Amino acid sequence: MKMLFNLLSLLILLTIAGCDISNIDKSPRGETAVWEKPGADSTEVGKALLECGMPHLNYLEDVNRKLSNNAIATIYACMVQAGFRKKSGGPYWCYNYKDLPICQPGAVIPQRSVERRLNSPFCKQHPEQYECYL
Repeated sequence: MKMLFNLLSLLILLTIAGCDISNIDKSPRGETAVWEKPGADSTEVGKALLECGMPHLNYLEDVNRKLSNNAIATIYACMVQAGFRKKSGGPYWCYNYKDLPICQPGAVIPQRSVERRLNSPFCKQHPEQYECYL
């Protein structure tokens, strides 16, 4: 009886946390879930993030967590320049962090790069993912 209670408790906890059984083996939705562009699906969003310099699509990965504020702001600026926007809206990085190098007048915002995407840590680890196809 105690075992059944524990299993039911775990199932309820996972359901409340948003982890139903069908998604238990899947990684978190990551960065692709927070960006949008009319006509772009999640694969296109993922490609754009990697092309703008995001090392991995899972925000929990160490390579993403070690990014500097300037690197994150640069990726953000590249995405906005490419026509994407955060679903949550602003404010933009340079609104809050005016002293970052990418926020200075005359700073060059990098363009999307297919080479950067294909050589990203994400595509090195997961070449089978659609975001990593040429």
